[in-house]
Amino acid sequence: MDVSHITTAEVTRRLSLQLRKMIGPGRRWSYRGVADLTGIDERSLKAYAAGTACPNLAKFKRLLLVLGPELGRDIDRMYGWMPRSESSQPGAIDLAAFRSELVERLRLLDRMLAEPRPAPETDRTG
Repeated sequence: MDVSHITTAEVTRRLSLQLRKMIGPGRRWSYRGVADLTGIDERSLKAYAAGTACPNLAKFKRLLLVLGPELGRDIDRMYGWMPRSESSQPGAIDLAAFRSELVERLRLLDRMLAEPRPAPETDRTG
């Protein structure tokens, strides 16, 4: 996204969409729970979720601390940061390929250790 398109209105819109997915009846978080943990009153939280207000940086950071990085991912995308793809997440490693690579590296180490090494030279001037 071009920097000129990163406006308070667009940040507010994206943040409100994400908050509505995370907070409220039937969601992971209640407004009361988030208010208690962030120190942001419920009325302000509801305004953020409705898109009629936008938190300042300090309040946004408190929301991130409680709700996690998922809250800011869409905003991060605005300036070009892309989250890891699902395939690169921990636990999504191709274990067979990893094992194969590990076995090959162990073989290489075994060969290196088996090679004769010249004895270290000692100082005979003393």
